[in-house]
Amino acid sequence: MEGVTSVSTPKSRLSLQRATDADWDDIITTDARAFAMRNPLPDDERADLRNKVADDDIVLVRDTGLSSNPLVGVSMFYRMSMSLPGAGVADAAGLSWVSVASTHRRRGILRRMITELFEQWEAEDFTFAILTASEGTIYERFGFGPACFSHTIALTPGNPVMRSAQPSEATVRFANPDEIAAAVPDLHARWTLGTPGALTRTPEWWAPILADRPSERPLSASGLHYLLHDDGYASYRIYKAPSGDVRGEVNEIFAVTDDAHTELWRVLVSLDLIPSLTATVPVDDPLRHKLTNLRAVTVTGRRDEMWLRILDVPAALSARKYAAELDVVLDIADEFRGRGGVFKLSVRGGDAIVTPAEPGTTPTVRMDTSVLSSIYLGGIKPSEFAAAGRLDVDSPATLRALDLAFGTDRAPFSGTFF
Repeated sequence: MEGVTSVSTPKSRLSLQRATDADWDDIITTDARAFAMRNPLPDDERADLRNKVADDDIVLVRDTGLSSNPLVGVSMFYRMSMSLPGAGVADAAGLSWVSVASTHRRRGILRRMITELFEQWEAEDFTFAILTASEGTIYERFGFGPACFSHTIALTPGNPVMRSAQPSEATVRFANPDEIAAAVPDLHARWTLGTPGALTRTPEWWAPILADRPSERPLSASGLHYLLHDDGYASYRIYKAPSGDVRGEVNEIFAVTDDAHTELWRVLVSLDLIPSLTATVPVDDPLRHKLTNLRAVTVTGRRDEMWLRILDVPAALSARKYAAELDVVLDIADEFRGRGGVFKLSVRGGDAIVTPAEPGTTPTVRMDTSVLSSIYLGGIKPSEFAAAGRLDVDSPATLRALDLAFGTDRAPFSGTFF
């Protein structure tokens, strides 16, 4: 961001509008500055972006009081689909590219843009909004809560040894880009169905991922190398520094079965002449337990991968499956949009019945929308929020029942950055 001194800007000068074709040069330049890109997106990456978002889903703010009519605020959303715990997929509004010019801070531009998009999402009956946050202190005020997490790990190929015996015939092979393009969309779709929070990739999303354009590669990185299994795939890059130091980085690994996970990692930890390897994996990834030396895997970081915002509480609670029976009265606060309320939630056989509570009914659970959004996919337990003073219950038994009901077999993992 540019370090400049802000000047007073009357709100009447700030014009909110939807994007047009004529705005795209300014959009690309503005976001390159806001997100510390070395250069604005080249034409091919710009075309990729435009294929994924409609102009009508982009909100812009310009300062009409200046002769150049500068673009001072950008916000957009992708139309995405997200896997729910045990219950297929649901549409989600993927908020992205949110920025306010450093010359125009503290003028309500962010809130104005977000409000405009919320009104659109509510009019279109979206149940969920999602985002990946560049900063962790901005979006809770709008009801978003961190819902999917990941671990970054480091290991040394050649040192780790798989506990299981190597199969008599190889089940993993190196594949070329054409083979990968033919196989991986279906493999990824199978993986999303079993992973809460996983994001579906349309052809418009796959095109830039599979293109692996040199302009999108990190510095000192090779193109992608691909490993293919009938039930999974992995891609990785080789980094070579000017000093000659080499390391590998797993770009993606998606395995539909435990066997595919084992065999893909068996190859990755055996790569020749790569002394270190890093990867980003779900927080419950079992790799270390498949190795003879669990210390071979070092967790070097944990981060929030995706934030969730429930826009329609009854619809969201009714949409997912639950792991245990539950009878509670939820009091959900929503200061930003006023779409909370008091609801009776009854779960039987994994399915929920959600109804407005009768006037005067005493809630047994109280939380705000950001907390409900964080526990919804199973990424954070209700008891963790209770210990932090952000979720109130009438009894320990109710809290245990909440933990069991909202629990999931697998940790949520979005798998796609947006």
